[in-house]
Amino acid sequence: MSYIAHAARHGITGPVLTVVAAGATLVMLSSCGDGGSGTRDEGVASLVTPSTTAGRTADPDAGHVRIRLDDNQQDINRLWDAWSHCLQEHGVPAGRKAPADSPALKTCESKYPLQPAEMDPASNPRYGDGVRAMVKCMNGHGIKSVVDDGNWGLVSGDSLNRPDYDKYRVECQVKSFGNGG
Repeated sequence: MSYIAHAARHGITGPVLTVVAAGATLVMLSSCGDGGSGTRDEGVASLVTPSTTAGRTADPDAGHVRIRLDDNQQDINRLWDAWSHCLQEHGVPAGRKAPADSPALKTCESKYPLQPAEMDPASNPRYGDGVRAMVKCMNGHGIKSVVDDGNWGLVSGDSLNRPDYDKYRVECQVKSFGNGG
């Protein structure tokens, strides 16, 4: 199931969904990680590669995991799946939205993936520039995109099915919203 379906199922819509769709699932990796060592064995004796959870930034106030600009769709899906799995473990049936007063929401709060900080209009004063650069970059790769209500969006959902969509989305996102973008 896509992150869009996860987000929509849990009441996330509008600009947040657009940003999640543009960028947003690695909590599962955090919960099933490497035992906290920060590294994993990739089968190369001379290299120690940071785990996929290393470098995750957490909101210091809430302890949330944060989606990174360079996360691919598989990474984002894992984050959303881990949050959904936590909710299910705490009594929220699969495919159901947790009630606002559900203890499961509080218990699983830290697993709720936040959008990349660079893609938060409230914390990025260059957000509008990033949106315009994102649209230009995606269009440059033949993926018809527009600025929609201050966020970037696709002209057609058919673009999501392109075999290279995720590659270009990540590339454009890092270029458009990353440092110096």
